[in-house]
Amino acid sequence: MRRLFLICLVLLAVAAVSFGQSAGYGYAGPFPDTTLFKLPPFVVNNGIGVDPEGKVWITPYLAVAGMDSFLVDTTYFRLGQIYVFNPNGTQASFSPIRILTGPDQNNVTVTDTVFRRSSTGGNINRSNGNFVGVWANLAYKPGGLIWEINYKTGQGVRRILTDVTSTNIASVALNQDGEFYICSVLGASPGQILNPDGTLGTAFASLVPAIGRTIAVSPNGNDVYVPRFTAAPPMTYVYHSDNGSLGPYTLADSILLGASVESIAFHPVTGHVWLVADRRSSEFNGKGWSPNTAYAYNPTTKAVVDSFTVQAWDPGATGPLPRGIAFSPTGDTLYIAHFDVPALPQLVRYIKGLGVSVERDNDLVPSGYKLSQNFPNPFNPSTRIQFELASSGMTTLKVYDLMGREVSTLVDKMMEAGSYTATFDAARLPSGTYVYVLTSGAQRLSGKMMLLK
Repeated sequence: MRRLFLICLVLLAVAAVSFGQSAGYGYAGPFPDTTLFKLPPFVVNNGIGVDPEGKVWITPYLAVAGMDSFLVDTTYFRLGQIYVFNPNGTQASFSPIRILTGPDQNNVTVTDTVFRRSSTGGNINRSNGNFVGVWANLAYKPGGLIWEINYKTGQGVRRILTDVTSTNIASVALNQDGEFYICSVLGASPGQILNPDGTLGTAFASLVPAIGRTIAVSPNGNDVYVPRFTAAPPMTYVYHSDNGSLGPYTLADSILLGASVESIAFHPVTGHVWLVADRRSSEFNGKGWSPNTAYAYNPTTKAVVDSFTVQAWDPGATGPLPRGIAFSPTGDTLYIAHFDVPALPQLVRYIKGLGVSVERDNDLVPSGYKLSQNFPNPFNPSTRIQFELASSGMTTLKVYDLMGREVSTLVDKMMEAGSYTATFDAARLPSGTYVYVLTSGAQRLSGKMMLLK
């Protein structure tokens, strides 16, 4: 019976390995995590972006209690803010931003407060690095408005009023030419492209179905990804044009069937599309999706090639909905934001290779492929795993929980034959039993270990 239990654990781990080679991101905690400034207890609705200098832009969904207010007619409205943080967690010199001034689509100078209504997204303009924020439910027009902000100064660059036939915009995405891709949160409305000056361009879809809260576009504008969580099943629609924004676009594919996604972004180096599944995700045709889990989709192979779970958030029925993912310019750091649970950290940060070290022992000659029992075991919070490789090859060493979810990648690279020791730091993980799996060439070995805190 015990042997059957172990076999089941290994099968779970092997099933998770089928997602492919992991990028090896380690949990770096909430961001910003500094004694100089703590964010107020708000939530984020896709309003994040990382500019070319690595500064993190955050637009809260709503202004929170205790903020400044201003009078409109006979009603006081809370004054919202845009926060901008340096990579080390300190605020940029112009943060927070409360007032924006700049030209509108008619080249008339306008001034806006930031903002008395909800923020529905944000992104980085690939053509110049500026931050682009979206605010909905404003009195200007049913579709709300977009502000582009100079990432070096925090000054307004332009304001764009939109004509989407809905009260909300499902965030915004920009290609390398600075064209804006938008659609409605609600279904039954077109997917639109705006020219860099804010004028209306072509459409990437005559009708985007279902409800969704985010959008992504490839740098060349050929592929537009639109997650829709009320589709049956939940899925991400892919619209394609061989001519980029010139069109015409066609509905070319639907991916991650069953995954309820409200966060999506392109990795700036690999070109993979990262999507974060939430608690409403379900199984479809035998493929299950874990809540609070980020998946990397390779557009070339059309396969999921990476995944990791945000352990800092409760994945239960009342857990947060991930809304927002953004990469640093090199892709080595990523930030994930959530919606609807102010008591939890609004943003968490992951850094590639964090908490992992691998050492080679040149005095030991490998006798074959071997994966030793970790030591110490049980452990708290770190342990060492020794393994031997008989020949060179692509090698991965990954750790999974008992649900088969990947929680850490210790090795993911070409390695020469030899004896190695990997150090696993589990300070961020809860107590429990974990499975570690070594894969090299056609060899796959596994063991289990216990974390006791």
